[in-house]
This record gives sequence, structure tokens and C-alpha cells, in this order.
Amino acid sequence: MSQSTVTQPEVLSGQPLPTTTASSTNEFGYRPVPLLAPLSFFLGLVSALGFLGLLVIPIGLVGIIVAGICILRLRKARGEYGGMWLAVSGFVMSLVFFSSSAGIWAYGYRTEVPEGYRRLNFTDDISNKGFAITKGNPDIFNPDVKALDGKQVFIKGYMYPTNETRNLKTFLLVKDNAQCCFGGNPKINDMILVTMKTTKGVDYHQGLLMSIGGTFHCQKSSGPAGLMPVYAIDGTIAEGARTIF
Repeated sequence: MSQSTVTQPEVLSGQPLPTTTASSTNEFGYRPVPLLAPLSFFLGLVSALGFLGLLVIPIGLVGIIVAGICILRLRKARGEYGGMWLAVSGFVMSLVFFSSSAGIWAYGYRTEVPEGYRRLNFTDDISNKGFAITKGNPDIFNPDVKALDGKQVFIKGYMYPTNETRNLKTFLLVKDNAQCCFGGNPKINDMILVTMKTTKGVDYHQGLLMSIGGTFHCQKSSGPAGLMPVYAIDGTIAEGARTIF
């Protein structure tokens, strides 16, 4: 009679059974990602919009700060959290886009005024000066504004809408385009009559900030829409503004 035997694996003494360590299980395990990491990456992408508008440039600065804070926190956590590549990528993008877009806008501001022209701020240098009305003095102009008479100036404003829109040789430049929204006429110290002295006229574009260069005059004139401006410019430059300030 045959006898069957069952053999069992021999356990060698001195060789421990394989065990699973915590480090091996966590080697490819999930690590939580703090919210600042994807936020840093998102701000880095959005900071590229700084090339399109001056008001968007601060997003890049915010992205640099947020990403920098996130990187410091992740370094202190010593591997407990993930997302370092998101934070670093966001930091690099924000830094590059912020510095380059801000540099382009700054360069445009420094170079937009032609040589020999004086930059004026419509609000500070014209509108807010008002008039110097004194008894017995027929000259109503503020001395600071009067000093600009006959000078080459460079100023920004909006074209006042009229019935004509193409190849305009004469138009009103106003401080802002609020009149378009509320339907009122600009105040006398908020408008300048521009008469182009070039062969080519200017087309009207609603809401477009314009840069106007030419010789400034203090004089009462008859302008479009029956308005009577007291300031005038013999225009030699008329173009869309490169910057908003």
C-alpha cells in the first residue's frame, strides 16, 4: 500500500519573513497638495495677460508672492505635501510675465512723447486748474495754463462724438468719456478743440483713449456740436494711446 506524503516548504532558521515597511508603502502613496500650489500655477498662467492691459500686471506680482509662500511651506513640510512643481512653475511664469510685461509698458511710457513735446495730464494740468476770474482782468485763464500757450504739448483724452466719424480734421478732445454714458455736454475746462495740421484726418473710435500732440493755445473758439471751448491745439500727432496714463 502506497503512502502519500505532503511536503511543506522548509523554513530556514535565521532568515526572517519579508515584512512591509511604512516607507515602502508610502513611496508611491498619495501626498496631499495644498491649495496654494495649483493657485500659484493658475496665477502664473493668468499673469501673461499683463501684455494686454496695464491693470492686469499686478496679477503677476501676486503670483510671485503666493508661489513664494507656497514653496517655503512645502520645503518646511519635508515631503509631507506634494505640488512643488506646480508652485515652482507658477513662480517662474509669474516672475517672467510680470517683469517682461511691466518693462514693455514702462518703455512705452518713456518713449511715447516725441522730442520737444511736453507731457500734460488732462485732469491735473488743465481741468483742475480752473479759471482766474478777477475784477478788471479780462484774461480768465489760470496762469499755469496760460504759460502753456504756444508750447508743444502731448496730452491724452477721448474724442467727443459728433455726426462725422471719418477723416476728421477738427474735433473735440475731452477729459473722459463719461459724457457718452450720461448724455451731458463736457464742461468748458474739460474739452480742447483740436485742429489737425496734417494732410490726413483722424477717424473717430468710441471709447478709445487718444494721444494728441501739437501747439497749445488759450483762445475762445467755436467747436463741433455748438460747443465753445477755450483751449485749442494745432494738432500734428493723433493716435491711439500706448498707455492709459
